[in-house]
Amino acid sequence: MNPRTRRKFILALVSVVVLMFAGGIFAAYLSRHDTICADRKVPLEERDNGLLGQTVYLCQNGATVTK
Repeated sequence: MNPRTRRKFILALVSVVVLMFAGGIFAAYLSRHDTICADRKVPLEERDNGLLGQTVYLCQNGATVTK
């Protein structure tokens, strides 16, 4: 691999990483108001259900949510 090809490859790799990072920031910005509980508050407790990686959340209004 000559220096010119290596430079193009590294530039392309850095560009992909920067685009993925920017995409992650954009996705987090779009979902900033999504909440787990219906009352839009933070859950009181988080437990691992043990079934295929599901997590059980106990909300402040007494409801349990599985995600």
